Amino acid sequence: MKNKRRLLGNILIITGLILLLGAGGLFFFNMLENNSFDESSRSLAEKVRSEMDAEADPESAGSEPLEMVRDQSTEMKTKQIGDGVFDGILAIPSADLEMPVYDTWNEDYLHKSVCRYYGSPYTDDFVIAGHNYRSGFGKLKTLKPGDEVFFTDMDGEITRYMVKQIEVLDGTDIDGMLSGGWALSLYTCTYGGSARLTVRCEKI
Repeated sequence: MKNKRRLLGNILIITGLILLLGAGGLFFFNMLENNSFDESSRSLAEKVRSEMDAEADPESAGSEPLEMVRDQSTEMKTKQIGDGVFDGILAIPSADLEMPVYDTWNEDYLHKSVCRYYGSPYTDDFVIAGHNYRSGFGKLKTLKPGDEVFFTDMDGEITRYMVKQIEVLDGTDIDGMLSGGWALSLYTCTYGGSARLTVRCEKI
């Protein structure tokens, strides 16, 4: 009987240690991913900002004006930089965020910055998606009504928004994400990935 109890106790201890090691490994992995995202996003933001400056003043940049690609569906100007095409830069001062916006979304891009999911600032139906990294859209939960959001397009034109409400949508509720007539929606996964934390903004 004592041997069985001792064996059961050892099994529980080993199981506990395995769970602790797994949790520690997951924490370390998430930390590495967050740091990688932060580094990639900052580096890409500098490159996009540099391209904007070159377009605004091509002579000082020592080059011809940049050739822009116009998206006929949204009338957005985009620019190929490295392996991606960008629309501009999203900035949220209250959350200390400034990130370049990829023109389309996929998992690879979402590990580096935020992505346009739908619409544009010119059609007042702009939707931007991002992973909930602590240095990225994980900060959306800190926003509150009245906070300002800025989007700078590749021409250097700034569109100003104000946060009006924050809601949580089901992860599969695409219609809900695109409805409501919001000029700008920012969303990210909640922990577990079953829902979407969504920040709704009106244009100023």
